[in-house]
Amino acid sequence: MSKDRVGLCARCRHARTVPSRTTVYWMCERSKTDPSFDKYPRLPMIQCRGFEPAAETPDASCEAEPRS
Repeated sequence: MSKDRVGLCARCRHARTVPSRTTVYWMCERSKTDPSFDKYPRLPMIQCRGFEPAAETPDASCEAEPRS
């Protein structure tokens, strides 16, 4: 599933992918401590009060820097 079809979960620090034989599920880790969050939310997630951007990986931030 493309990240466009996943929505906010694709960029959220609380989201984890759970692969199966036929598909990949997106799990919300916030659901472990707050039952108001669905464990497997309906996608695409367009708005979420628990969204927090995932930290950039060091490799991604290095690639984003302009070369001199």
